[in-house]
Amino acid sequence: MTKLLITCVAENNPEFHFRVITLFKTLQEFGGNLAKAKLLANFVNNIDRKIYNQLKSMGVSVRIVKPYHKKLQRHCNKIRMLEIDEDYDVLIALDCDTAITRDFSSEISTNSIRRCDSLLDPLEIHEWEYLYRYFNLTMPLNENEIHANSAVLFIPKNYVKDLKDIWLYYSYLVNDSFFSNDYWKKFGQYKYYTDQFALSLALANQNIKVNLLPAEFNIHINGSYSSWADQLHPYILSYHHNITDDWKLKTTGMSVPDKYIKEVNNIL
Repeated sequence: MTKLLITCVAENNPEFHFRVITLFKTLQEFGGNLAKAKLLANFVNNIDRKIYNQLKSMGVSVRIVKPYHKKLQRHCNKIRMLEIDEDYDVLIALDCDTAITRDFSSEISTNSIRRCDSLLDPLEIHEWEYLYRYFNLTMPLNENEIHANSAVLFIPKNYVKDLKDIWLYYSYLVNDSFFSNDYWKKFGQYKYYTDQFALSLALANQNIKVNLLPAEFNIHINGSYSSWADQLHPYILSYHHNITDDWKLKTTGMSVPDKYIKEVNNIL
């Protein structure tokens, strides 16, 4: 049986507390076989004692990690997930603003990295061409592979260490290049995507062929770009900041995804 480690990285504040509890609560309620995996939450610098106790009572281990250099965009701290010293076959590295709605264990590969397609692309194709060329890398021919979304990553253990090293390496290179010329001035407006720019370059550097996950892993609670998903049955919901004042996920107006959102809200 494949040994899974499911993990995320969070900041120590109420919004992230909600996210982490929601991620693991939905995984245990709706994730089927996934609930048997090792579960680990990484918190940057510290964790509230009440949240720590709640996670422990749910069977979720907690690990305190240091942030990388302060000049790096905070999302790059997600790379800490690739430093976990545990016995596993596949690392399931998730953004913590996600809710699990179905068992996706059948989509996990022990041989290849899997990730989502990227729906939010801040750059034009000629800008991506420049970015890859700047670092003397070959840009993927498949447009869906150019921009590596880092929100949902399935990484077999034999890839983890090398990918961590090169991902972090490019994170610093990208960060140090922002605003250095006209192209990088544009890129610097999207420092939020530093980890995704760097992951895209890291995969190209290592010549790693990624097996994209189906669209059911990329359902976002954001009406501006998710209407195409109206009839899809999501495995994972990405809700970002789209939560109500009483800590529920906002519905979307999409008929099928909203059924899953309501099921999630019923257990929150």
